[in-house]
Amino acid sequence: MRKLVLSLFAMMFMAGLVVAAEDFVTKVDVDKKEVTIDDKVYTVDDKTTIKVKGKTEAKDSDLKGLAKAAERKDKDGKVGAKVTYEAKDKVLTSIEFRGGGKGN
Repeated sequence: MRKLVLSLFAMMFMAGLVVAAEDFVTKVDVDKKEVTIDDKVYTVDDKTTIKVKGKTEAKDSDLKGLAKAAERKDKDGKVGAKVTYEAKDKVLTSIEFRGGGKGN
C-alpha cells in the first residue's frame, strides 16, 4: 500500500513540473527571447522547439515566425496566435502554432 501511495505521489509531482496547454501568444520579443502567453512571460532557450503547423505536417520555425503570427488578427478581431506549448519553470520547451500564409 505504501509503495502505491508513494508512486502515485511521485507521478503527480512529475506531472506538475511540465505544463502543457493551449492559449494565445500576444507578444514576442525576439531580442530578449521572451514570449507572452496569456499575460505570462516565458523565456525561450536554444533547446526550445518551435514548429508551425501546416495543412498536412508541422515544420520547424523560429521566433521571428512566431512574432509575425502573433501580430495577426483572427476572424473575431483578436490579435495573437493560438499556440500549443509546453513549459518548465517559465522556460518554453516546445511551442507549436498554426501558419497563416500560402504554402502552409
